[in-house]
Amino acid sequence: MTKVLLVASSFEDVPWVPASKTDELSHYPVGLAYLHSYLESKNINVKTICLNNKPHSYCFKKVVGSIENFSPDFVGFQILTSNRVSTYRLIDYIHKNYPKIKLIVGGIHVTIMYKQLIEKYPFLIAVLGEGEITFIELIKELNKKRPNLNKIDGIGFYEKNSVARTKPRELIKNLDILPFPKHELFFKNPKRYSGCLLTSRGCPFNCSFCCLNPEAKRIVRFRSVKNVVDEIEYMVKKFPQMTEIFIHDDSFFINNKRVIEICDEIIRRKIKKDFICSGRFKPISEELVKSLERANFKRVLLGLESGDNGILKSCHKGITQEDVIKTFKLFSTSQINLKTFLIIGLPGENINTIKETARLIKKIQKIKYVSYGNFANFLFVYPGTEVYEIAKSKGVINDKFWLSDKEIPIYTAENSYEELKNLGDILQNNISFYRILTPKGFKAQFEMIPYLTKYIFLKLKEKLENRK
Repeated sequence: MTKVLLVASSFEDVPWVPASKTDELSHYPVGLAYLHSYLESKNINVKTICLNNKPHSYCFKKVVGSIENFSPDFVGFQILTSNRVSTYRLIDYIHKNYPKIKLIVGGIHVTIMYKQLIEKYPFLIAVLGEGEITFIELIKELNKKRPNLNKIDGIGFYEKNSVARTKPRELIKNLDILPFPKHELFFKNPKRYSGCLLTSRGCPFNCSFCCLNPEAKRIVRFRSVKNVVDEIEYMVKKFPQMTEIFIHDDSFFINNKRVIEICDEIIRRKIKKDFICSGRFKPISEELVKSLERANFKRVLLGLESGDNGILKSCHKGITQEDVIKTFKLFSTSQINLKTFLIIGLPGENINTIKETARLIKKIQKIKYVSYGNFANFLFVYPGTEVYEIAKSKGVINDKFWLSDKEIPIYTAENSYEELKNLGDILQNNISFYRILTPKGFKAQFEMIPYLTKYIFLKLKEKLENRK
């Protein structure tokens, strides 16, 4: 039986990004779990190790040890921009010391930068876009005495002294054909409390800072409501320690009617778990909010990024200040907690746009208080984004950067790191729950004290009720 080792290696350590102690027990790569279960369904002997949150040295020893013990025919790497450096080191080592093992790479970084990767590592084969069907076809072809890689759609490889790529793989239209992802891989730790779920694939939007999968062509495909809730029910029965399920769709709210149907089915089946989801500020209807609450959604995470209409327009968020205020009003009487994400340093950012963001945040905090920590999230530059193209045009980065061992850079083409830190301090003084205890923060947030007090009271009440 063919053996495949799937690896998600260590993320880089970024000093200005605080690591959450709960990350290892909450989020996990569902895409890798889908690939594992699909290969397994085709009678492939699969072993998957996810080491994203482990130190580089531990990751290296774990992967080498797994190769020694498992003796795989293939090693497949999931490469994101944030774990490319640790993956490169492993690729070099495996190719040198285990030359008979075939190395296959996939993931968003590979899909975008496959040409430079194959030019550096001509022995690699790159899976572009969705990996399930491509990977299994590739394994079958490579197991032949005279494989013909040109027969496999959706791959890149080295041929005749240059990088070749085959025609794009057709997207999986009916996602229900895929077996449920192998959640068991990540529930080996008895302390894990959070399950992860994808109900759709794709995003129709084109935010300037986001690296969309170019193979997906901004097409969204949905799993059926039954298939989604069947998986939820399976997870509930399989993992009794699980207390919450996090829905990680790129655009969960894009079809309000479908989300309401999912909520109705969760209620009909009497599934009693906490749910969390991320989404956009629109479209969101009053009926959607009520359905989410009835289905026991505890938190909704929304991407705001900036409170300045000019910045929102230039980064193609497709929302305005008015949309944000409208959504907060819809959630104003709901028990669902809201969290909004902000990015400091988008193209066009300056002291005036930061002050405008602070003004909008205070407006929505008066409608429904949302807490912000004592940390500013700066804009990172990723390949495949419009922001990256802007940075290249300004001469601050080029494609060669992604073959180096340098950390993912902050966008400093318009503001220096020190200037960004100053802008971050100004914003945090105006909105952060923790900064109100400082002189600058107290002065900037004095008008917010009644709303903050109410928020603290409700949180204490919520904790007391949960203990009963």
